[in-house]
Amino acid sequence: MLNKILLPSFIFLLFLKIGALNFTTFNLFGDEAQYWLWSKDIDFGYFSKPPFLSWIIRVYTEIFGSSFVSLKLLPSFVYLLISWSIYNLLINAGINKKDSFAGCLIFLFIPAVSFSSFIISTDLFLLLFWTLSLNELVKINGEHSLKNFILLGIFLGLGFLSKYAAIYFVICLFVLILFDKRFRKIFLDNLFGFCLTFLCVFVIIVPNIIWNFNNDWITLQHTSDNANFGNIEIDLIRGLEFLLIQVLMLGPFMVLGGIFGFNKWNYIQKIFLIFSMPIILIVLVEAIIVRANANWAAPALISLFALLYIRINNSFLKIANYMFNFIICLILFVMIGMSYPSKIFDRISGINDYALKIYSGSSDGVVKNIVVSDRLLFSSLNFELRDKDINFYMPHKKGSEISNHFKIVSPLNKNINENFTLIGSPLDINYLEKEYKVLKINSPDQKFTKRKLDVYEVVFE
Repeated sequence: MLNKILLPSFIFLLFLKIGALNFTTFNLFGDEAQYWLWSKDIDFGYFSKPPFLSWIIRVYTEIFGSSFVSLKLLPSFVYLLISWSIYNLLINAGINKKDSFAGCLIFLFIPAVSFSSFIISTDLFLLLFWTLSLNELVKINGEHSLKNFILLGIFLGLGFLSKYAAIYFVICLFVLILFDKRFRKIFLDNLFGFCLTFLCVFVIIVPNIIWNFNNDWITLQHTSDNANFGNIEIDLIRGLEFLLIQVLMLGPFMVLGGIFGFNKWNYIQKIFLIFSMPIILIVLVEAIIVRANANWAAPALISLFALLYIRINNSFLKIANYMFNFIICLILFVMIGMSYPSKIFDRISGINDYALKIYSGSSDGVVKNIVVSDRLLFSSLNFELRDKDINFYMPHKKGSEISNHFKIVSPLNKNINENFTLIGSPLDINYLEKEYKVLKINSPDQKFTKRKLDVYEVVFE
């Protein structure tokens, strides 16, 4: 019965999402606008992320345009590819085609996918290439073909170009080699194949390595800032919250069914466990001692989903899992379509109105130059005012610390002598050499950000 309603339910929710996107007044997240803006300047790397997502956005928008609805449908297309990869992964794990197809549809209902299918993020292609890489590793377990080793290297390399968290795959692979006698023998018997894998990875990521070298390894600086181990503050509650969120993202009934399933553990299930638990533990420790975002363990959910789906054999829990996940997804898309005034949507509310008020807010009614100190607001304004003839700049004194990509590609020149609107602090531009005066103007509502920024008109004398 459950298998018969999965596909119609998915189609219904897909059309519901499309309708919600067309009716909502919500806007892009600042990070999404940032990735879109990066795509206008194709490069082999960016300040905080590798380049693959921006490359895809560039190709995608050349075909489908840069409208809000078009961009918001991109994650759904990618998740269809991930779902197809899940199907193949389950097939290669020994599950029959009927149950594998049901599994790939059930994956599309889990809350993690419901939420992230509304967000353009680097996790999208990391999860795709993680699943494809794991698929090749499972194949290598039974067939030691050079083709599989090469494909593993290609997919893993593309995973690194999607998000540096692909390093978790390498960590899990070494854990598997270290603690599993059977796979260690496979590794030692196929050293040439694995060398070929890592050679493919290196060839794919070397342009990004060169970009980082030419830009003083600023991505490593950003990563270390994120880790922030200088501000250690142990909090076990943070760790518990992280674990609970992971359970909710998979669906609590699936987790219960998988943990208490009566299926015997087989070798493939152990591989899935090894390709999830180390990641969960690493991010859990970080959550306890510093902080951690829920999506930092995203790759682990792929392996955990496959593991739990294989092990769940309780019909009641399967139906309860479907109902829970379907209702969560239904509520989410209805709230988006209604532009429901909830705090969880504050970050994507009112950005377009703010941008239009900034555009029409100068004393002469025409804004030609806008200088923004905050990277997310810089990105959002660029997107919302993309059809206007405006120059955007980021305050940056040459030689000072680079804290985002726009200080590299759009710095405010110290010799500028054209009037501009400043969103930030007058202290941000105290390095300018020409004489100017600063006039504070009324700032539009900024509920989409916790950090309120004042607005000024800067006039050169």
